[in-house]
Amino acid sequence: MAFSPSLLRSKWLPRVGWGACAAAFAVALVRAVSASHPVPPRHLSEAERATVGRLCAAEEPRWRLSTMHRFPGDHWSQDDDFHASERGWALELSRREGVSPTEVFRAIDAELHTQPVVPPRKAGASPSKPRPFYD
Repeated sequence: MAFSPSLLRSKWLPRVGWGACAAAFAVALVRAVSASHPVPPRHLSEAERATVGRLCAAEEPRWRLSTMHRFPGDHWSQDDDFHASERGWALELSRREGVSPTEVFRAIDAELHTQPVVPPRKAGASPSKPRPFYD
């Protein structure tokens, strides 16, 4: 669709364009001002933090065993899969309890620091080794 030269030189075309832009801006501004604010997540109490740490510690052996079956001999992938399981668990718990994921991970970290780490638990990471092939 081509516009005629007289329409393109018309002084109304820019005004219509600016008017449409102003209307879109006004709608966006009204929506932004009237939007509801999310409720800030609550913080875990000391007792809740200790409970979350113990719950995660109880799940860790099952996650480790599962990752050893999925990635036999590949320690880096085992750690990666383990942390994916841990992350999923932490996100689910944070949604269910109404706390931020950071609170859950801090509880797990605090629990790891309360006592010496004994196998099958680990407090470190496996070294990254490139694979000889990629599927």
